[in-house]
Amino acid sequence: EVIEGVDVTGIGVKQGRLYAIQTDAGEINTRVAVNCGGAWGHRIAALAGVQLPIEIHRTPVCLFRRPEQMRAEGPILSDGVNEIVLLRADEKQFRSGLFAWSTDPADPDAYDETISQGQLDAFRRALEPRYVGMRETAFLGGFSALYDMTPDAHPIVGETEVEGFWNNCGWSGNGFASAPVFGRCLAAEIVGSSGMDEIDISAFNWPRPPGVKERHL
Repeated sequence: EVIEGVDVTGIGVKQGRLYAIQTDAGEINTRVAVNCGGAWGHRIAALAGVQLPIEIHRTPVCLFRRPEQMRAEGPILSDGVNEIVLLRADEKQFRSGLFAWSTDPADPDAYDETISQGQLDAFRRALEPRYVGMRETAFLGGFSALYDMTPDAHPIVGETEVEGFWNNCGWSGNGFASAPVFGRCLAAEIVGSSGMDEIDISAFNWPRPPGVKERHL
């Protein structure tokens, strides 16, 4: 059952175990919950007394008209040198975003959703070394979204110190592509299944297991 327009206001924990989720529409009795709160994931975890090292960063995205001289649709450009991404939005538009750390802390409940002239200019400078036609192609607008950044840019997935309270958050902008397989593996772990097709995701627990290198913001 999907319930929309309901806020989580508290998480009931007794003797180190989850027993309920409090909402503004009433209490839900449960012994298992998964925190998939995205930009609010660290706040939801805090309701259970779990502290997650997640920072919310504002990330700009630009839309450009596809240059006429760009005859073929190449692969997605993920340019670590110029720290830029370019990919097809539709037949006539390209979408471009940062391929780097975006140190622009934001409040997920109140942040600037636009992009500035300075950000647009920076996108053009980063794209020009790869595609000269991007220098003059039309700017079709843009927006700013949010990334839930962890210290090492990898997600926090797994059970916490509160029994029955699981996390699947801190994806740092990479969660969409990985969601199906991680959702399946996490569900299998929660119910205690160990099918042959499941992948060990224990490296994404927090704190990171011994031997897993961390990188800090």
